[in-house]
Amino acid sequence: MNDSQAKAWNSFLDEVTASESKHYLWLRSLSYLEYIGYRKMVKALGYDNVNKGVYHHLTDEIQHSFMLRELAEKGFGRQKGESFSEAYQEVAEDYFQKIDGQIHDWVQGACGEENPLYCYLITSFIIEKRAMSVYPHYYHRLADAPSKMIIQKIIKDESEHLSYLEGKMNQVPGLDQTQADLLLSFEADCFFDYLRRMQACFQRPCAA
Repeated sequence: MNDSQAKAWNSFLDEVTASESKHYLWLRSLSYLEYIGYRKMVKALGYDNVNKGVYHHLTDEIQHSFMLRELAEKGFGRQKGESFSEAYQEVAEDYFQKIDGQIHDWVQGACGEENPLYCYLITSFIIEKRAMSVYPHYYHRLADAPSKMIIQKIIKDESEHLSYLEGKMNQVPGLDQTQADLLLSFEADCFFDYLRRMQACFQRPCAA
C-alpha cells in the first residue's frame, strides 16, 4: 500500500467509525462481500473439487457473512440512516466482478482454456490477501469488546485460508511472483475504487 492508498484507507475508516449509519453500511457491505465470495466459490467448484480445505473455506465464508450482518443489525441497525440498498450491493458486486474477469482472462490465456479451479485458487488468494489487510486495521479501530471478538475470529479464519491458498499457488501453471504482483496491483486499484464508490454512496440523500 503506497502513501496515497494508506491515506485513502485511513480516511475511509475515520469516516465509517465516526458515524453509526455509515458503520452499519460498512458492516453490511463486508457481509455482502463475504456472501459473494461464498456464492462464487459454489458456482466455480465442481463436486469433485470440494476437499477438506475447500469445505472449511466455504463454511467460514458464509458464517462470516452472517456474523457481520448480525453485528451490523445488533450494533447499529436501529440508528441506521439508510438501508443497505441496491447501490451499495452494486459497488460490492462490481469489485468482485472486475477481479473475476481479470483472473478468468489470465487463466484462459495461460492455460489455453477455461479452468474454474485455477480461477478459484487465484481469486481466493488475492481476496484473502486483501482481507488480511482490511480486518486487522478495522479491528484496531474498534472499542467494543464483543465486536472485537467477532472480528478477531474472522481474522483467525482468514489467516488460515490464506495459508492454505498460499500452499496451492504452485499448482497454477505460469503464475510466478511477477504475475502474482500484477494481479495484486490490479486488485488494489479495484479495492480503492470500491472505497471511493462507497463514500460517494454515503453522500447521497437518505432514502425516504
